[in-house]
Amino acid sequence: MSGGRSGPVLTTKGAAAYCGIAVQTLYNELSAGTGPTSHKQGRLNAFYEADLDAWLKTRITEREMAVAS
Repeated sequence: MSGGRSGPVLTTKGAAAYCGIAVQTLYNELSAGTGPTSHKQGRLNAFYEADLDAWLKTRITEREMAVAS
């Protein structure tokens, strides 16, 4: 496996639940090119938790930064 990815592979529904967002929000992010790294497992999207964690880190802001904005 490339990139040191291991562990369970999540479906789009599972990835959305893992991230705490709606499935449609995840589809929208993927369509816009701003979503997490995804892979294909047949015709389905597949996600590794490490990729989801990395993507979530880009979306979370420090509280002080959020208040100042």
